[in-house]
Amino acid sequence: MEPMTYSIRYWQPLERAFDRMRRILFEPFNLVTWMVLGFSAWLATLGSGNGGGGNFGGAPSDIGEAFGDAASSLFDNIFLFGLVGMAGIVVLALIAVVLWLSSRGKFIFLDNCVHERAEISNPWHRYKALANSLFLWRIAFVGAVIAVLATAALIPAIPAALISGGSFDDLSIFAMTSWGIFFGLATVVVVIFSLFVSLFLDAFVVPIMYRFNLRATEAWKYLVPWLKAHPGSFVLYGFFVLLLTFGFAIVSMLACLLTCCIAALPYIGTVVLLPLWVTYRYLSLEWLAQFDSGFDVFTPLETASDDEAAFVSEGEG
Repeated sequence: MEPMTYSIRYWQPLERAFDRMRRILFEPFNLVTWMVLGFSAWLATLGSGNGGGGNFGGAPSDIGEAFGDAASSLFDNIFLFGLVGMAGIVVLALIAVVLWLSSRGKFIFLDNCVHERAEISNPWHRYKALANSLFLWRIAFVGAVIAVLATAALIPAIPAALISGGSFDDLSIFAMTSWGIFFGLATVVVVIFSLFVSLFLDAFVVPIMYRFNLRATEAWKYLVPWLKAHPGSFVLYGFFVLLLTFGFAIVSMLACLLTCCIAALPYIGTVVLLPLWVTYRYLSLEWLAQFDSGFDVFTPLETASDDEAAFVSEGEG
């Protein structure tokens, strides 16, 4: 399929998202719906030292001596290294658990919004395979980002350390300054790229996975042609969301002040601010549907027209 040129709007999808939010939360108001839907929204939004022993006054006389000093230092501090290693494993495990839970939550919250209901158990089991695919993709992406940042830190740091010999003369100061500038710029680029990837993953890839029962990688392949055909529109969407985020932050601070910081508590805050979270979830669905009716998650595929039903196969072209 070859994406065509569209007149993409931003405010109108927000108005439609607001209308949908009003219908699911206020027509009629139901406290149980708020609590259950708030829990699914909370799940979906989860995750939103000095060693001693060395003489650093000069370089070792040879490589063998360097390895000997390093081994001795490691042996002297083996208990400390063990604790740090265990702490690192615990932190990584917690991150994995949070990503796993939020991956399930994203599909539960999306399904509830699409069908205007509040359920946990049914969508939890129904979208298990899609959520697991999303979880694995997110883990791989986090690993890739860490690897890129580590590479950006090591590439200029290694030659700088060899040249300076561990001393703090003019050359080492220049080398460290150059390393800092390079690593700082690399970090900024990686952070901006990661933010856009995370935004598009949640806003578009998850709905595409949900709509066509695709794995995360397949859904990205489905979205990429649209990103290439309309890069400006997607970048503007990112800035539009950034603008809305400022408004969200203001409302959140006001809610905290008016509720004596109760709105800052986990889950409770999500329930208090649920209209904002539901509107935001609907926004990307309404915005993406402007490109083609095949992206409209509110129209079941089995009842869609022939052209819409064939949309997923056309997207592979």
